[in-house]
Amino acid sequence: MVDMAHGQHSPETVRTWLITCFAGQVRLPAQDIDPGRPFSDHGLNSVASAGLAADIEDHFGVVVTADEMWDHPSVDALCLLIARKLADTPAGALGSAS
Repeated sequence: MVDMAHGQHSPETVRTWLITCFAGQVRLPAQDIDPGRPFSDHGLNSVASAGLAADIEDHFGVVVTADEMWDHPSVDALCLLIARKLADTPAGALGSAS
């Protein structure tokens, strides 16, 4: 479920959420995540990658495929993809905020 209104997804809120979510997937403190380093450097495996993609879809209402995860292999890169997808998605298509 999307938990924020579409217009409230600033790049910084996306990045902050993504760092926190990713840190949970790899069981590291959020402050230990370097957003410019590859996910694999932090121990992300295929199972955790699928979990992260599912969390992104649940939170933002956009789908991130396995190929897109591969092509955007860091928090910073994935944040840009999510922001682009959010900008390209009509607000009504995301559903209502909870």
